[in-house]
Amino acid sequence: MKRYIYTMVFGLMLSACTNSENKGLIISVLEDITETHLVAQPDAETITALYNFDTNLWQSATFRYGRINSLMHNSREVVTLKGQQVLLGNELERRQLVAGFNMDVSALLNKPKDSTTYQHSSIWLPLAEELKTLQKEDNSQITLYVFSDLRENTSWFSTYRTSDMKLLNNKSETIIELFLAKAKGLTSSENIKVVVVYQPQTITEDEMFQELRMLYTQLFLKLGIDITFIANLNVEAL
Repeated sequence: MKRYIYTMVFGLMLSACTNSENKGLIISVLEDITETHLVAQPDAETITALYNFDTNLWQSATFRYGRINSLMHNSREVVTLKGQQVLLGNELERRQLVAGFNMDVSALLNKPKDSTTYQHSSIWLPLAEELKTLQKEDNSQITLYVFSDLRENTSWFSTYRTSDMKLLNNKSETIIELFLAKAKGLTSSENIKVVVVYQPQTITEDEMFQELRMLYTQLFLKLGIDITFIANLNVEAL
């Protein structure tokens, strides 16, 4: 009888441990490389610190990285670290794996940027595409960081066209519906958070960003996905 109780208790402990570790942490970064004035840029040390490995050594971790330019579709690079069970793992080996994961994240973020000159950015479609991919991960805590001023420049909408900006100012609902039509397939998500990181340097930049911030706030309210805006990643804590 005692042996049965011990076995049952151990099984419950192992099950609880496994369930805890299966809920991983995914961080995705989209970096706008078309603008030279962007002050806030992804930093490897800051990004890896967001995983909180000091307190969550055994969790699964995924890092996704993509660069935003004038193209609507860009490749994504991924680094993964599988979760392990505390009771069955070796802490020294685990810390070595975590160190390797951090190094791979750093290598991705520090890769030389494409020297090709791009004329402004396609922001919304790459962002929506990334969110659709992330929504397939239903057992993870997910944060998507977008390092960009959000200035769209595509055939269907451009912040550099006076007519489009007038429409945004006077008939914002029309522009909202236009953006939502480009994001078909996105659904409400409680486990995904979007964080836009941008620090304006002039009054003109600040005024433009405030308009786009209002647009994105309304867009994500309708999509049912949490979004916040910060000037520096250091002030953001998961």
